[in-house]
Amino acid sequence: MKIARFRSNGRTAYGVVQGDKVVEIRGSIYTRFRLTDTKHELQDVKLLSPTDPTEIWCPGLNFANHLEYAAGVLGDDAPEVPTHPNPWIKARGSLTGTNEAIILPNDSTDVHYEGEAVAVIGKTCRRISPEEAPKYILGYTCGNDVSDRAWQGDDWTFWRAKGSDTFAPVGPWIDTEVDPQKLEMIVRLNGKEVQRGYTEEMLFSFAEIVSYISQQVTLHPGDLLFSGSTGVTIALKPGDNVDVEIPNIGVLSNSVEAES
Repeated sequence: MKIARFRSNGRTAYGVVQGDKVVEIRGSIYTRFRLTDTKHELQDVKLLSPTDPTEIWCPGLNFANHLEYAAGVLGDDAPEVPTHPNPWIKARGSLTGTNEAIILPNDSTDVHYEGEAVAVIGKTCRRISPEEAPKYILGYTCGNDVSDRAWQGDDWTFWRAKGSDTFAPVGPWIDTEVDPQKLEMIVRLNGKEVQRGYTEEMLFSFAEIVSYISQQVTLHPGDLLFSGSTGVTIALKPGDNVDVEIPNIGVLSNSVEAES
């Protein structure tokens, strides 16, 4: 099942995507809902970020080949292979949806895409085990952990490097049936493939990361958890278009604009 959050005629609603239509639901996507008789053409609605989360979490360096990339960028300051997840919070205000622009701040210098898979929390969870974690995840979607590499090196934290406005595109909808550790993540920049990765190569699985966070922090329905990025990335420039595709889920598409 594919669940979308959308706006139509000034009203925000959830619906189930069926082919080229979205069928509105009544109830909560986190508990129970039913399909209504109200249907919209998918092309006629504005897709929003799939949830309105309390928090957005990222796992830090979670792919071996991205660790190698970080080592090339940071040299002696590069982190070693982690022995446990190293989650951090991406600013809530950075969230945006598909077909929205990634805005490059005027004083940014080296902003990169990072195509990732994203888990959507479905139930409040606290101190759960990795074995229990899948029951607390509603589904998965596409994400782009946009990052300014210069700011990553200049600042003590990622507050602006990864938390600037529009630096967390997520969408287009939630898929509730995919196998989270068998997803392919493909990034295309202006139609050309520039990144490809597989969630089976995550150093720590979604279940392990959700469990790890839940030991100290309560996760709430709608919260988002990124997978981490793979390989090497390159800088974005105004006029670019970046697509993050996960087969069997969909395509997250965003243009790139300079701050006005």
